[in-house]
Amino acid sequence: MAPIARADSQESDYRVHDSGDRTLDGIFRLIGFGEREEPLEEVLTAMCGDVASIARADIASIYVREGEGESEHFTMRGNVGFPRQALGRVQLGRGEGITGFAADRLRPVSVAIADRDEHFKYIPGLGEERFPVLLAVPVLRGGAAAGVLVLQRRANAAFTPEEVVLATALAAVINHALERGEERERQRAQDADRRTVRLHGLPIVGGTAMGRAEVLPTLAALARTEATGAAAPGVNQLEATLQRLRADLRRAAEATGGPAAREILSLSLILEDERFRGRLAEACAAGAPIKMLSELARAYARVPFSAASGDEATAELLGARAAEIEDLCVLAHAATTGTRPLVRAGAILVSEHLRLFSTAHAIAAGASGFVVDDDVAVDGGPAALVRAAGRPLLASASGVFSWLHPGDLVVVDADAGVVRVNPPATTVASFRNAAR
Repeated sequence: MAPIARADSQESDYRVHDSGDRTLDGIFRLIGFGEREEPLEEVLTAMCGDVASIARADIASIYVREGEGESEHFTMRGNVGFPRQALGRVQLGRGEGITGFAADRLRPVSVAIADRDEHFKYIPGLGEERFPVLLAVPVLRGGAAAGVLVLQRRANAAFTPEEVVLATALAAVINHALERGEERERQRAQDADRRTVRLHGLPIVGGTAMGRAEVLPTLAALARTEATGAAAPGVNQLEATLQRLRADLRRAAEATGGPAAREILSLSLILEDERFRGRLAEACAAGAPIKMLSELARAYARVPFSAASGDEATAELLGARAAEIEDLCVLAHAATTGTRPLVRAGAILVSEHLRLFSTAHAIAAGASGFVVDDDVAVDGGPAALVRAAGRPLLASASGVFSWLHPGDLVVVDADAGVVRVNPPATTVASFRNAAR
């Protein structure tokens, strides 16, 4: 880079470091993440993508301190590299594992082979044994650990002192994002107190459930909020996702029978279409996946208009198929980008319409209940999936999107035909007591 001349034409002893430095650019992106309005888990997972790239790590995880006193623990709220189901599920107590030990000591801790260390705690399902080189750096705030940044590699050499210093600097940036995220969460909680409402709906499947509201994004919404710099698991994850979905639907059809089974099997044929799967994989692997996936979904959305004139039943069927295709495109994007799960375990899925692929995905992810703004066919395939899974389903909950925001606490009582958004503490306590 050419030096910038001073007014006296003498050579300058400084320069402006413009874009092009991978580490510096990544740190600036991390600082920007702190100002994003998305839920904290989404922000932290997006940050993990850049952190992994900057630190040349295979795995990057961010644990956040939660609870107080004896119940204090650290929960994985951001990750790139492990199964997405780990988010919110992996928890370590103070001093537990290498992560908890680093938080307790308030100093970075690195090991060359993690599972040989006396502080190592094995967590089933993560596959940590494939990434033995570990560095845990506490995210410091006010003389305590507000969280822990954990980096892991496959290599057999421990992190160097220079890399520990870099990771410590990254932890300071993460602390800024945590503070801003917690501030937004407090504001959302205050707003939620002003949005407490009780709505009525039509019970389709009885039962009760409580959880945070999840609303599946559309492709258009993904295009507006897509994170940059995230490390992607790869398109090979797509085929595994489609195979799981296909197997789940096949089992559901066998257990259900009747018209619902025929509907499930009919739509499952989409997953058998090798040409479609190939186009889906190409779109996910493209440089602009959202754009390519949107074009694929639009191509199928145009099919109803080419149906025979006056054949309304065919056009309606093809229109429903096109909507299912868009849902598949959303699921495919999530499977190949390393973002947080579309539906977290215990969540309440709130949707405008209940469709087959998104319902099957939500059930597999551990959704505890369903609330639908529109009507739901009692004998349809999606309702049959929910019924077989034993989850409550409330339909015709008109106005739910006027009151509810993603992340709001929701209590579904499909026996009484009621959904409560941000219920008072007494309602929450009653539900928990009944659940016991």
